[in-house]
This record gives sequence, structure tokens and C-alpha cells, in this order.
Amino acid sequence: MNIQGILLKTEKYNLHAHSQFCDGRDSMSDIAKAGVDAGFEYFAFTPHSPVNIDSPCNMKSSRMGEYLEESSRLRDLYLSDMKILTSLEIDYLGDDWGPHVDYFQRLPLDFRLGSVHFVPNQDGVFLDCDGRYERFAQYLKQGFRDDLRYVVEKYFEQVLMMLERGGFDLLGHFDKIAGNAVQADPEIEDQGWYEALVNDVISHVKGTDVVMEINTKAYADKSRFFPSDRWWKKIIEAEIPLAVDSDAHYASKVTAGRDEAFARLRELKKQ
Repeated sequence: MNIQGILLKTEKYNLHAHSQFCDGRDSMSDIAKAGVDAGFEYFAFTPHSPVNIDSPCNMKSSRMGEYLEESSRLRDLYLSDMKILTSLEIDYLGDDWGPHVDYFQRLPLDFRLGSVHFVPNQDGVFLDCDGRYERFAQYLKQGFRDDLRYVVEKYFEQVLMMLERGGFDLLGHFDKIAGNAVQADPEIEDQGWYEALVNDVISHVKGTDVVMEINTKAYADKSRFFPSDRWWKKIIEAEIPLAVDSDAHYASKVTAGRDEAFARLRELKKQ
């Protein structure tokens, strides 16, 4: 599936959504129906991929066949209304686990979404840095020796390594670590070293076929996007294609934040 072709054709798409197969709260059937009702022309399911560590948020490999069958069923059901795409949000966990490994490359997916949610601590133990801040704060203190800069730098290092390994088409919320990091240090995104990390990601994507995602999931609650809109001008100037996705975990959230993101993009492109 040519994602860039979709972006050139229409804004009526959503390439990132979760359901009962991972940490989503509604069924694929309910979410697909919501996508049709919202007028989408393209809609992708992207359950959190199986991982080689313990995680309650990720789909088990034993359910892969069931997921693929349900996606195929819904694709046929809504064929005349909306094109349903089968994908995965694949976690990068190093050389042995990520979008580039044979297991994910051999799956019959329309495209692959690559993301980072887990960061290895100083002892090499991967800890989930997404989700509730209370849990992140506990991991920061007990798992990362209270070294916030280490966590942030390691997160971006994982993103860069994933880009170097390749094997995916869409880069998910590449600065998602900021969601929790700014609660620990509200000025962290203003630091020169932080901006340099963002610049590294942009330079690694520039000139490739990878599409960057603007994730709108947190806009309603936290008034922010991932990546932060403070970086969008850099991305636009680098001529990197951007996909606006709601990362919906509920049927009611399939369009959440998308209108606001598109409005902001139009404003920046006029400048």
C-alpha cells in the first residue's frame, strides 16, 4: 500500500487505531463502523504488535491469525464504503525485535507502523515509558536512577536505530516520550540538546520513503500533538510527508484532534 498516494488523494483517512486485540477499548467491528460513519475513505487497524517482553498492552502472537481474519472480514463488509487496511504498530526493541525482523516482514500487512514505547534502562531492562505519568515517575525513580535526560536520549536513540534498521512505512509519534518527560521537567523541550535530538530524527527521515505521523490522540486532554507542533515547520521544510492519525482506542475517538491538526498544518504551509 502506497501511503503517500493516500495522503495526496484525500484527508479522509486514519492510519492508526487500536481495538480489543491490544489495549483498545472497543471492538474492531464497532471502530470500523465509526470510521464509516465519520466518512473515512481509508482506515487502518494497527494493534500493538507482539513483543518479546511481558506487556499487557501488546497483542499476543497467538491471536495474530484471529486478528488477520477479522480485518479481512471487515474489509469485505465495508468494501463499498471504506477501504480497511491491515497493519501493526510494531515496537522496536533492538536488533532482535522490530519492524525489520522476518516475523513482521512476512506477515500479510498493507503497511507497517514503527514506534517506540519501551526504553532500556542502565541495566538493559526495557521499561514502558508511555501511558500514565504516575507509572512513568515510578520507573524514572526506581528503574532509571532518576536520570530523565538518560531516558529521553535513550528513547530518541531507539527511534534512530529503528530508522536505520528500516522495514516500516510510517513512523509513529516520534517524540512521544515528551508526554511524560514534560511533566517531570516542563522546560525540557526548550533545551538545546532536546531540539538536537528532534533534528536528528528529521534528518534521518528526510529523503527516505518513510512517512511521519502527527498523532492527535492527546489533543483533547492535553492540547498537544506528537510530534509537537513546534517542530512541524522543520518537518515541512524537510519535505517529509505527514499523516494525521487519531490513534483511536475508542470508537468515539476515531476523528479526535484531526481537524485541529489539519488546520494547524494549513496555517504553517501558508507561512
